Amino acid sequence: MALKLVWTKSAKNGYARIVEYLEKEFTDREVRNFVRETNHFFDLLKENPYLLEPTQNKRNMFRGPINRLTFLVYSYKPHKKEIVLIHIRGTRRKPL
Repeated sequence: MALKLVWTKSAKNGYARIVEYLEKEFTDREVRNFVRETNHFFDLLKENPYLLEPTQNKRNMFRGPINRLTFLVYSYKPHKKEIVLIHIRGTRRKPL
């Protein structure tokens, strides 16, 4: 039951900020590892949309870590068979 991933502007920007930071502060190897790890996570998410913890506020909205330094918020729309990536942020940043 592979689902479609839909990226919001906020999610794209957050992911780009993380990759940009890694490119500036770390080697190409770490950047490649991060991209590979997140792609693997998204493949798992497409197979199991209930992978992360559900939020208490909204139905079919989930949040949790991709890895120990990256946090994801997404919503699952079963009728459209898609997962909407709402927000991705590094955990090193100041809290909202």
